[in-house]
Amino acid sequence: MNWLEVKGKREFLCNIPYDSDLLLSLKELAKALEIKSGIFTFIGALKTACLFYYVQNEKKFEKNVFDGPFEIVSGMGNIATFEGDIVVHAHLVIADRKGNCYGGHLTEGSKVFACEVYLRELSPAVTRKYDSLTGLNLLVL
Repeated sequence: MNWLEVKGKREFLCNIPYDSDLLLSLKELAKALEIKSGIFTFIGALKTACLFYYVQNEKKFEKNVFDGPFEIVSGMGNIATFEGDIVVHAHLVIADRKGNCYGGHLTEGSKVFACEVYLRELSPAVTRKYDSLTGLNLLVL
């Protein structure tokens, strides 16, 4: 087990614009605020949700698209850099009108109805590196 002690720096509350792409908006937010390392949570609602499921034995993602509307039951993630680029890694649980829940790794294509984000910058900045055992770009600690 590895760890890295981090400290909180700046904190923000943000609204993601109606009809925007949730993942791209989170990336834009991190870039606009010059945050290279951070954690965030978000709540709200989506018109459409696009989620990845990681097939471990195949080391690949499968995309699932859900036509809404949906409530965001839980949204959370982190920000790091990979090969110099800001990477937003987010997981999302959504619920339909009957309370059926679906979850996965947020990917491009999720359209926002309303979304509020709490974002906390961390120090020191962290990076990601490819891990051949899992096939994922994991945090370097």
